[in-house]
Amino acid sequence: MALDTKKYQQWDDGLVVRRMRQDEGLQVIQWFSSLATISCDLEVALSMCEEEADGFYVGEVNGKMVASVVEVAVAADVRYIGCVYVDERHRKLGFARRMITTARDIGDHRNDASIVALDTHPYLEVMYEKFDYKTVYKSADYQGTVSTGISLNRFGTDVRQVQMLSRAMFSADLL
Repeated sequence: MALDTKKYQQWDDGLVVRRMRQDEGLQVIQWFSSLATISCDLEVALSMCEEEADGFYVGEVNGKMVASVVEVAVAADVRYIGCVYVDERHRKLGFARRMITTARDIGDHRNDASIVALDTHPYLEVMYEKFDYKTVYKSADYQGTVSTGISLNRFGTDVRQVQMLSRAMFSADLL
């Protein structure tokens, strides 16, 4: 079946979950880059996967892409869910839950991984907790510009324009 027509789920309100096309990965990157720093990992992964590969999904309504989710195995017993996004006009309609549930169900049929991990940002923690995911750890990344006038004779750093990026890892044990 062609990549752009493989549908996994369809609901009465018009939401269709289907495979993500490679060119749609750029839209997902654009969505996320407005929220947080995102690398080109999604674009690379999509270009490397086979046309019939599962794991990369979009939600569409009336033929327009409004949501995304990625679910991939990262170890023998761990699956990762990321790139969960719903367009602002379609939030609070249960689309995120349906996207995640569909991805998890497909993943359940593909492999035996018993743990699902979600890498997230603080604004998504409440939503994941509603899905019964539990926080297993939190981390913080720092990015910024180091001052050119830094003195190597003193301890510490002299960093300007520093921004802290907080993330949490959520997990659900599926045993």
